[in-house]
Amino acid sequence: MALSSELRPSQIQTMTLSPQLRQSLKMLAMSLPELREALYDEMGRNPVIEDVEQTLERETVSQKERETADEERSFENDYPEDDATPDASYTADADALERRQKFFDSQTKEETLEEHLLNQLEMSDIADEDLSLAEMLIGDLDDKGYFAGSIPDVMMVSGESEEKIRAVLRQITALDPPGCGATTLEECLLAQIDKLDGSPYQQEVRELLERHHLADIAEGRLAKVETDLGMSHERYADVLTALRTLEPRPGRAYTRAGKRVTFVNPEVHAVKVDGRWTARVDDRSLPDIRISKHYLRMLEDPKTSKETKDYIRQRIAAANVFAEAIEKREETITNIAQAILDAQPGFFEEGLKGLKPLTMQEVAEKVGVHHTTVSRTVNDKYMSTPRGTVELRKFFTSGFVTESGEQVSKDAVEDLVRTIIEGEDKSAPLSDEGIRAELKKSGFDIARRTVAKYRTRLGIPGASERRR
Repeated sequence: MALSSELRPSQIQTMTLSPQLRQSLKMLAMSLPELREALYDEMGRNPVIEDVEQTLERETVSQKERETADEERSFENDYPEDDATPDASYTADADALERRQKFFDSQTKEETLEEHLLNQLEMSDIADEDLSLAEMLIGDLDDKGYFAGSIPDVMMVSGESEEKIRAVLRQITALDPPGCGATTLEECLLAQIDKLDGSPYQQEVRELLERHHLADIAEGRLAKVETDLGMSHERYADVLTALRTLEPRPGRAYTRAGKRVTFVNPEVHAVKVDGRWTARVDDRSLPDIRISKHYLRMLEDPKTSKETKDYIRQRIAAANVFAEAIEKREETITNIAQAILDAQPGFFEEGLKGLKPLTMQEVAEKVGVHHTTVSRTVNDKYMSTPRGTVELRKFFTSGFVTESGEQVSKDAVEDLVRTIIEGEDKSAPLSDEGIRAELKKSGFDIARRTVAKYRTRLGIPGASERRR
């Protein structure tokens, strides 16, 4: 068979994001502290930015920092500087020595989960060209170690395919601690299967996870698991013991490491104006970028060379793009926050229980943006309300339609599950099926497994463990 080659023209549609749009999207997802850091970075790179009105939220000194400051002052009082002339009668007592040691101990910086994973990248099997993507994904891990970001958002910002992003996430799960970067509990535990090397139950644990039996275990369907895996009840008990040696929350050892107690400063405020709840973004919390008059005068000076003028114009244009991105960020946050308030008036009467089912897609359609824009906007943003400071993501909730046609959020249903369990006969607690029957009396026809999921999320054990 003869081989031949030929050139054929073809048309392929692709979407390329401009650097300005990429910057705008990144800025939209930033919290106020992150925005401030980005601003200072821009100031360091761009000499034409003369001054920034530093009216971002003011840092609040945590209790830990106050204690450290007190200890440092105490240490200085107990131990004069080396070049000071000590009192001949001065003697360090036991309390002073203890305070000194406590002060030094408090200066030790613990490693965070993010730092621990980032430090392993250079020595990992992740390709050099994927390291920046890996750093971005690690930044989106929650305290438990799971990937909590949005794949579409990462695709938009990084320009990488979903296949590539998921492949790098799988490589991250192989770092220490194994399982970090997983998107599901099964993925997390499977990434740790090597911990069972040499165990006679390793293969059965793998099969149990790959056949998605975790839900069966949680709901007590032992016979189904034993039949599917072809094992005796005794063997199943041993396999379950081996499974429990794996860590469902691999990031928990680092949850508090390197963290300070911080105070949330809301960026959005709910204000009632003429009977309507209105979203206001605090202008004082946003930076004001100013162009240096020195460089503006250089542009007008005939003695300034053309090359220098071109450079100054380029830097001024970059500063203007940055300023416009900040203004666009404020506008987008305001519009989306207002759409949320309009959709959730019940919150101001009943709190979280008054929330109605609401999706990001619904808000996106009302505002006229893509749903990923809504996701970026509510990321790490908080709103001050008469009901307290609330994370914007809390206003989005799935839900149910009752038999009467009323829409109710899952938070309200979870609260009803808690109420039903609190009022049960403790000597004969309700099974999940019994709770389901009680919910149905209130107009909620939901599946038993959904009841079990809500009960587990509330941290309430099964009926057998609640019996007194």
